Amino acid sequence: MNKRVTIRDIAAEAGVHFTTVGLALKNSTRISEATRARIHKVAKRMGYEPDPMLAALNAYRHTQSRPQYKASIAWINNWPERSMLYDIKEFAMYHRGSSDRAKELGYEISEFCIGSGEISPAQLGRVLRARNIKGILMAPQPHAGVELDFDFNGFSAVSLSYSLVKPALHVVSNHHSRSMRLLLSELNRLGYSRVGFALEKELNEKVGLNWLGGMLISQEVSLTKTEIVLLHQYAKDPENLLDFIRKEKLEVVVSHGAIYEKLLKLGAAMPEEFGFANISVNEGQNGVSGIWQNSYHIGYKAVDLVVDMLHRNETGVPLMPTHTLIDSTWNVGSTIRPAAGAQ
Repeated sequence: MNKRVTIRDIAAEAGVHFTTVGLALKNSTRISEATRARIHKVAKRMGYEPDPMLAALNAYRHTQSRPQYKASIAWINNWPERSMLYDIKEFAMYHRGSSDRAKELGYEISEFCIGSGEISPAQLGRVLRARNIKGILMAPQPHAGVELDFDFNGFSAVSLSYSLVKPALHVVSNHHSRSMRLLLSELNRLGYSRVGFALEKELNEKVGLNWLGGMLISQEVSLTKTEIVLLHQYAKDPENLLDFIRKEKLEVVVSHGAIYEKLLKLGAAMPEEFGFANISVNEGQNGVSGIWQNSYHIGYKAVDLVVDMLHRNETGVPLMPTHTLIDSTWNVGSTIRPAAGAQ
């Protein structure tokens, strides 16, 4: 059996200290690019392969030690007013999950507001580099299809939604398509046969059309026996929406919390008159039936991804962006009930 090539073997061959080899193999910028290239070439020639067991042991040791403060991770808020981002409860939970996970790993979240004009993208880049902040979390954008003129070279960046389309970064988000399929399967199980789906075009586009996609997939492959009526044209007109629901005798409406509140104010009785299933139940809404997107966990995992990228020195706009998708859970609530005749 051939002797395994170690970092010390490479160091001896390259004429450098073994710590230099370790940093070079991690592509650390503390080592010059020329030295990194030379050490990688020596390692390849010698047949070096990382030992996964040693890597696992090192990771375990890190989890056993109390984290010390390492650095900040930038949280970039691109909304016209800072508070507008947090008025959306899902996004506030993203921030809470990110902050908690960052603290566990020895980092802190530092917010920068570019949408309000507090600082320009170009100025932000200079500030982050001056403060040696290399990790970035792009908070959800205020609207779909946002293109941001920011130089991500040297930064490990993750987007917390699909709404940032250029540049295309790694994304952590809810698995909206599976969430919709989960919702429809629950309604099908409860015996509902006529479902109205009311969601503004903008909200569908902000999630990459995945709410609509999940619904269409469910119908196409017969995952649900429910008849789905699209009510997008009424999503911004709840009074006419209520008239249509009553006229067409829809059994349940699928939409978001703002529509639910407006229907209540208009005098709709739910679930007595018709049921309501929310696509995103949040804290304080446990009485509403629907999808719990696990928003806290989305923010939590986004920090894991950024820190992993920092450890690998993976920076800049990725050639092949990856999407980490978090599943939802069903919140029973009290705004839907089994339809007559349901088993």
